[in-house]
Formats: sequence, structure tokens, C-alpha cells
Amino acid sequence: MRCAFWVVLAALLVAGCGRSGESGGATAKPAVIARWRLAGGQALRGQTNAPVLREVLTLPESVGVGSRLGTNLSRFLLSRWGRTNIAATEGQLYPLVEALLERDSAGEITDTGWVLAIRGGDVPGAVLVPALSLFPRAPGVAAPSTLTTNGWWMAASSPADLARAATLPTAVPGRLMLGEFNLPRMLGPGHEAWPSVQVTVGTSNATVRTTATLDFAKAPLGELEPWKLPDDFIRDPVIRFNVLRGTGPLIDRVEWLRSLMGGSSPGQVVGWAQPEVTFRNWFAFPVDEPNSRIEKIHADLRTRFKTNDASGTYMGRMIVNSNRSAVAVFDLKACLPTVGTVKQGGQSFLLTSFVPGMKSTNRVPAELLAQINHPNLAFYEWEITGQSAKNWNVLAQFNQLSQARLPNPLNPRAFRWMLASSDKLGNSVTQLERRSATQYEFTRKSDTGLSGLDWVLLTRWIDSGFPGLNRPLPGFPLTPVSKP
Repeated sequence: MRCAFWVVLAALLVAGCGRSGESGGATAKPAVIARWRLAGGQALRGQTNAPVLREVLTLPESVGVGSRLGTNLSRFLLSRWGRTNIAATEGQLYPLVEALLERDSAGEITDTGWVLAIRGGDVPGAVLVPALSLFPRAPGVAAPSTLTTNGWWMAASSPADLARAATLPTAVPGRLMLGEFNLPRMLGPGHEAWPSVQVTVGTSNATVRTTATLDFAKAPLGELEPWKLPDDFIRDPVIRFNVLRGTGPLIDRVEWLRSLMGGSSPGQVVGWAQPEVTFRNWFAFPVDEPNSRIEKIHADLRTRFKTNDASGTYMGRMIVNSNRSAVAVFDLKACLPTVGTVKQGGQSFLLTSFVPGMKSTNRVPAELLAQINHPNLAFYEWEITGQSAKNWNVLAQFNQLSQARLPNPLNPRAFRWMLASSDKLGNSVTQLERRSATQYEFTRKSDTGLSGLDWVLLTRWIDSGFPGLNRPLPGFPLTPVSKP
């Protein structure tokens, strides 16, 4: 059980079973919360259409990641369902979770019930049935219904829901996943800004192709203003280049991002990274009056840093230079985080960096910059995924170390798997296009379906024991947190 790229979605959709047994109107059509068809880990390890994906799923370092994944997911579900005897019941749920991850499966969760279908193979239903007693049910609702037919084991919250198995999505050659997920309903209160997603993952020309339609209740981004890039300062070689516009509303919702702006939120951001030294990352924001922003950034952030026993969450001293054009954190051995100001063609930018860049006279390729010249493009990223993953991982570890925390979870099996996989991961291109203020189209062409940042977040999430999805997902917060 070594599949990675769809594990997060699998966790979400199974967690949605908490709605099982709720009653609805007698004639109303049940509202779909999650619906899917997944090729299991067995099929992915045996397929030949995406050779890099197959190779990373069969690496020696992948051994043990699957069992940790299944165990953590079982514990997470029991916790979310309100079970208090997790240690005594996780072994009862694990066989069903493992079967869902390993084998061809389909399912549907609605606001009135659920149905699961697993291609049984050599797994007897008797091993899976005990897990169903752990599923939450409304008072007075009978035990789940089960059926074994034509090599499939099926279970549902009621006989009526069991009949819906015939309408579940069918398999298509070359398609690894088909899914429909109402994330606000699945994740609950506090996630209203998340979209409903229709996603397809398939293989073509030895790569993994991901397409998705994202429907939001409210516009997630602002207007797509013309691109403003400090391309004079972006020097080749680069291992990652990304741009996002319409960022104002997004930055306004994230407190630590607002602290880095020192004023009104800019409408776009560009980021890039260089090879060899993993702290070579830059992010630039077009702004007005940059020097006054530097002073405010210094005032907003300096209390979060400390030396010796002074208060603050992060180690280091934050200092502003004499002409108020840059603020930096000193007393760190690995790097020198800095927010400075640069100007190109009359446009000022805030430029964040961690170390000086490579000395190069080579401009970033014009062909790469030309990829963003589309009127509805909100986000674009090109990267060399393996190098990008190592780059993001160093930032994640630095975030932990600067708070006097362990850089990685203990016994990081997924982390070691990511490192073993990284040299095999090549180019990835991701795009997000606006179809309307509340609808976006996501596309990605990659080796495994994951970007470098996805690899880092997913493997840390697995190694950390699947933090609850009702809390913020792993990231790089600048807000104070209590020490362990």
C-alpha cells in the first residue's frame, strides 16, 4: 500500500462517512458530499503508463509508509467519529482502510447515507465487516448492509443505499482517479471558503495528467491585474518559477502574510528558486511606498523573534538597515532571512530572500515568462519537482528549528521515501485558470501528480500522524505557537 498522490482525498472522503444515517426528505434527491472511483495501490504499482510513478511507489524506502498511512488514517477516522477507545479498535478498522487504499474502489457519500464498493480479490468480507460496526449511525438506524457479487464486496448504510452501487463511476483505461468532493461539507465549520471539486487523474505520454474544476461559494481571488514581474532580478538557472495574481483577498485572510506586507495587500506575487543551495528562494510583491512598509514590517515582526531568554517565538534578532530599505533576521547560522526593496521600470517590489543568489548574468528564459501571457491565468508554476521538493523541505525544517522544535517527526518513513524519490522527479507544470469569479480550472502535468511542495506537505502529514483536518493544514506560520 504505497500510493501517495490521492491519499489526502481518500482520507477526506472516508471521513465524510460521519454523515451516515442522517435522514432527509422522502422525495428529495440526496446531495452528494463525495463520490469517487480509485485505482488502488496494487494497480498503480503494476501499471506501465506512468513509469516514474510506478518506480517511486516500488522503491525500497516506500516499505512501511503504507502501513503507517493506514494506521494513521484509521486513528484519525476513529477520533473524528468521537471514539475514545482508539487503541482497542484501530485494528478492527484497519483492514477496511487498507482495502480502500490498496484495491480498486468506488463509493458515494450523500447527506442521507453512504455506499462503498471494493474489488475484493483475496480479501474475505468477514475481515471487512467488523469495521462497519464502528461507523457512526443515527439512533434507530439498522446495521449497514453488505453484498458480495462478481468479485466485489459492497457495503452501505441501508439496503436502499446499497442499490446505488450500480450507479457508481466505472473504470476507464488510463484513469487513476475520478472524484467529486464537496469539501466544505466534508470538513465542516471553518472550511466554508474551500471549494467543491471535480477531479480526474489519468496517464498520458508517460506522465500523470490532473484536471479539476473548483467551485467556490465566494470569489477566492481578486481581479486579475496585468502581470508585474521583476524579471531583471530573476537569474537563470532556476529550478522553480511560479506566479499568482488576484492575491489581495487571499493575503487578507492569512495573518502571517499580512505581517509580511507592511500595508495594503498586493494583487500578485512571483516566486523562484535556484539550485545547489537549498535556501535560494525568492518571493516578490509589487507595492507602492516600499520604505514605509519596511518600517511597519519591522515593527510587526520584531516581537516574534528572540535572543537568549527574551520573549518571542522565533530565534534571531530582527534589524532594519539605516535607509529603511531592508529588514533582516541575524544570529541564524544557516541563512539570513531578508525583506528588501527593489525597483524595475518605475515599479517597486518587496523582495524576500534567505541567502544571496548565484552570480549569473543569464536572464530567466523568455520562453518561460511567455507561458503566463494568458488573460484568464491566475496561477502558473514550472518546476523540477525533485529539486523543488528538497528546496521546500529545507524551508519546512528551518521553520521548525527556528522555533526550537525537531526539524522532522520522529521515525520519518515518508520523509525518507521522499528523499529517495526526489532524484527521479522531473518537470512539472501547474496552471489555474479563472472561468468566473467563483469557478477555476486546475491542470497539472507531472511525474506523480504531486508538486514539490505537495510532496513535502503530504509526507510530513503522514509522518506527523495525520493532524485533524478541522485544524490548519501544515504550512509555514509566523504566528506565535506554544512550545511542546
